[in-house]
Amino acid sequence: MQKYKTIELAFKKPFSFEKTFYIPSHFPSKLELYENGNYYMSLNFNGQIVGLKFYQKEENNLFVDIFSDTKLSDEYINSLITEIDFRFSLTKDYSEFYDKFKSDKFLSSIIERNCGKHISSIYSLYQNLIISTFLQNATIQRTISMCENMMSRYGSTVNFDGVQMYAFWDIKDFNPEEEDLKKMKVGYRDKNIIRINNYFKENGISDIPLRDLPTPQLVKELLKIFGVGKQTVYYLVSGQFHRTEYLEHIPLWERKILSKYIFDIELQEEKVLVNWFKEKYGNWCGFALSMIFEDIFYQHKQSPLLWLNEILKAGNVKD
Repeated sequence: MQKYKTIELAFKKPFSFEKTFYIPSHFPSKLELYENGNYYMSLNFNGQIVGLKFYQKEENNLFVDIFSDTKLSDEYINSLITEIDFRFSLTKDYSEFYDKFKSDKFLSSIIERNCGKHISSIYSLYQNLIISTFLQNATIQRTISMCENMMSRYGSTVNFDGVQMYAFWDIKDFNPEEEDLKKMKVGYRDKNIIRINNYFKENGISDIPLRDLPTPQLVKELLKIFGVGKQTVYYLVSGQFHRTEYLEHIPLWERKILSKYIFDIELQEEKVLVNWFKEKYGNWCGFALSMIFEDIFYQHKQSPLLWLNEILKAGNVKD
């Protein structure tokens, strides 16, 4: 791919390029790469595959180099920039959160380390659910293997700016039989992948109309999708659609960890914990929970937390 165009992107301050674009917990999918202060990703958008390179020259600017094998219309470029803006919530205003909670008992040190982080969702809804299927009940190495098998068979390989990556397949061209997927060694997930794929095709699901729905209606629509339950809905509404105020359910193992960290008890009732976040953090409750939860594991990596190890082992959760 050749560099087609360079665009300077707008963003709302406070903004941290590294904290927004680089998520260490993401498994190495070869669909994205953060290297030497640059963030690379492939994007199959509106029927065309492009390579994207994000970088800063100075703290107050943000650029994206767009790579393509074909000519891109101005209309396509404009739509692409709008999509990038949403996926990385570049122009969403997070200043209230960082100003309001910079002295909060549980958030002050987190904000000090992560100020300017915006919610990012590099995948479309469909792609997110497929990737989530790879992650189900699997080690990281197993997930990597499944993803590479699927991308090498059904996706594309792209080369730009000295990097080689996979690009997701186009849903309209993805018509595998269960036997085909078994050869990809995805295990029981073959049926789930086909069901998700068929639901999106048959119902013409598109991200953009969903983004405009009020949160209760968005939740209702997401729950119709195969494999989406109340736990997945939280991750999607908060992470995929950037609704920082949404919090209705906390999975059991996360609740155990938060109960110990916040209240120093074995397990707090779900309703009590949900209400605690809502009352304390208001319209930022979902974002606050994710920031606190991620930071617990950050602390654990810096210096192992014995109480967290006990919860993880008891819950048979892979650390």
